[in-house]
Amino acid sequence: MNRTALNLLVDLISFIAFLASTASGLVLLWALSAAGGGFRGGGATLAGELFLGISRPEWIALHRIASLILAALILLHIALHWHWIRNRWRRISDKTSVLAEP
Repeated sequence: MNRTALNLLVDLISFIAFLASTASGLVLLWALSAAGGGFRGGGATLAGELFLGISRPEWIALHRIASLILAALILLHIALHWHWIRNRWRRISDKTSVLAEP
């Protein structure tokens, strides 16, 4: 697999993990809030309540797994682009050092 294809794959899976983490976080916040402050004042006060056929502990597990996958893929994304980041940083720092000279 060439670098461009790997980068595309990492970006695509990162996007899917982001969507899963965001969606599960919103479900936990609004539909299955343990504090009872969910959507329209409702909320799950018991762990046994379901949203889309999935219980609160399962939503929490989905949220944690998706978030960990996303964090790992962000680190991989940075590693894949490290050469570009380093060169961009050098270019910016060179411009600022030239501007700082009297």
